[in-house]
Amino acid sequence: MITNDQQPRTTAPKTPTGDDPLLRLQHESEPDHPRIRFTTHSDPITITGITVMCPACAARRDWMVICDVPGRVFLRCRCAHQWHEPELTRADFDAMIEAPDRKYPSLKAAARHTGHDGTLAGTYLPDDFATGAFG
Repeated sequence: MITNDQQPRTTAPKTPTGDDPLLRLQHESEPDHPRIRFTTHSDPITITGITVMCPACAARRDWMVICDVPGRVFLRCRCAHQWHEPELTRADFDAMIEAPDRKYPSLKAAARHTGHDGTLAGTYLPDDFATGAFG
């Protein structure tokens, strides 16, 4: 005969999401730190005095700057061309990021939302538009 001597738990463990099981599942499945961070950078990026230019379309601004866990920095253009930029470090990335961007389920979804998936290739807003002085 098998007996179960374990007593039932009298209190449920506290969770930061309260009693909502869907929020609890989402919280448990999300990693504490994202594996890839990114930001958008509308200004030109200059490395050692040379302005970065997309090798595919020759764009010089409106970048998606991506940093992965080992600290490698990648640049992605609006034409969707992406490459590793060994001259940029994680410290450079941290200096570019002003505020954490929204969380996205994937880098592909983030690129689509920010216009770096190729759909806006060759389209650049005037500098005055971002400041609200366009008119």
